[in-house]
Amino acid sequence: MSAGDLRRAIPLYEATLADRERVLGPDHADTLGARNNLAYAYQAMGDLVRAIPLYEATLADSERVLGPNHPATSAIRSNLARARSA
Repeated sequence: MSAGDLRRAIPLYEATLADRERVLGPDHADTLGARNNLAYAYQAMGDLVRAIPLYEATLADSERVLGPNHPATSAIRSNLARARSA
């Protein structure tokens, strides 16, 4: 994805997250996925100041809701590690 595409995509990720939080609730697996996707987009833009805290919060919620061994939790953990090592 190019930076220009991400600039247009991030508001869509943000709107999707807001909609999922409103409709499904903050702890729904799809909401957690939307948060992870938004954090990934921030990371891809080089905005680690927004990406890392969002990954951290999403990981904590995913561990609480889905469990520490769930595949989605593992994916979020991996994304956070990648962001921290950038």
